[in-house]
Amino acid sequence: MTNSFVLAAVLGFAGLGAQAQTAVTPAPDAPAATEEQTLAIAVAIAANGCRVTAENNSTILAEAGLAEADAATVVQALLDAGSAEIKDGELVLVSEACPAK
Repeated sequence: MTNSFVLAAVLGFAGLGAQAQTAVTPAPDAPAATEEQTLAIAVAIAANGCRVTAENNSTILAEAGLAEADAATVVQALLDAGSAEIKDGELVLVSEACPAK
């Protein structure tokens, strides 16, 4: 069973610390993330240091053109594909531009 937490915990990171889990919970009726959305957020995360933090969250969402309501689905798609992971309470992109550390 996958542990989950709400989008605010993934992209807001307010007080997240050691409570980080491994997935987000998109709304049950949320449409699947599109390839365009997934690419846009990956590019935005890479351009902002390969990590989503409390400080760069708003910038990443704006650069990706995503509303917070859509971000949970897109982040979950990255996690499911192995293109991102949660490390030290932050969402970390794993790609050619952002190799795992």
